[in-house]
Formats: sequence, structure tokens, C-alpha cells
Amino acid sequence: MTGSTKPKRRKFIKPTELVFIICFVVVVGLLMNIFISKWTLRRDAGHARVVSDKVINDIQKRDGGAARALGTPTFQKSSTSAGLTSMFKQLEVATLKPPKLDEQFVIDTDNGRTVYFIYKYTALKVPYYIRTAVMNKSGQWQLTGITGNIDESKLVFD
Repeated sequence: MTGSTKPKRRKFIKPTELVFIICFVVVVGLLMNIFISKWTLRRDAGHARVVSDKVINDIQKRDGGAARALGTPTFQKSSTSAGLTSMFKQLEVATLKPPKLDEQFVIDTDNGRTVYFIYKYTALKVPYYIRTAVMNKSGQWQLTGITGNIDESKLVFD
């Protein structure tokens, strides 16, 4: 075999190739970060919804003690079982039918992630809305608040 030459092997990456590689790595990193954030958010909202749905079930049963047990220590200090049961009984006419989840939103603060759920009750001619707030405390989702209103806009943050 005469006249065959081996191709020259480059020793260095060209600057344009280096820029392309860096851009590619940055874009892949950003996409992975977005994907992981979305996955975590969806997972967290799912876990928070389990607690929120239990609270809504307790409202349907008029069981303030069970709802209080799902709360943070602060919520438990500010709410008594009897007080919650009384509040649930006052809402009895509006909450006769099971609600539908109308809206959910997540707010991240220095204290952690809180997921808010707004449920729509349609037992009356005018809908009634209940918002639950569920926060992740020490790896456990706990109720931090229950609010109700006939005006949904009063329950949504701007």
C-alpha cells in the first residue's frame, strides 16, 4: 500500500466548536432544571391535594376535630375542634353537594411552599367557594388555613 496517508488528527478544539458545546450544555442544563422544577411542583401539588381533599371531606362530615388534626401547630392553636365543627355546620346548606376543584396555585416563600386549592360548591343557586392552604412543614403537608366566600375573587391572590 503505497501512497496512503493517514488523516491528520487535531489536537485542539476550535473556538467555534467550544462555544457551541458550551451553549449546548447550558441549554440542556436549563431544560433539565425546568423539567425537574415542573416534576417537583406537580408531585408537591399532588401530595398537598391529598391533605386538602381530606379537609374538604371533613367539612362534608362536619368533623372539625379531624380537620384540626391535619393542621400545623399554629393552625391548631388558633382553631378548636368545636369552633371548626360549628363553622362547618354553618356552611351545611352551601356544602350539601360535594365540590369540584376550581383552581389551585402554588406560592413559594422563605417559609416554604404553600399550595392553595379553591373548591366550588354548587348546592345553592349562588356558588360558594372554599380555599384551603396546605404547607410543607418538615416534609409533611399540613393545613394552614380554611377560608370561604361567595366571591371567588376574594380567595385568589393578585
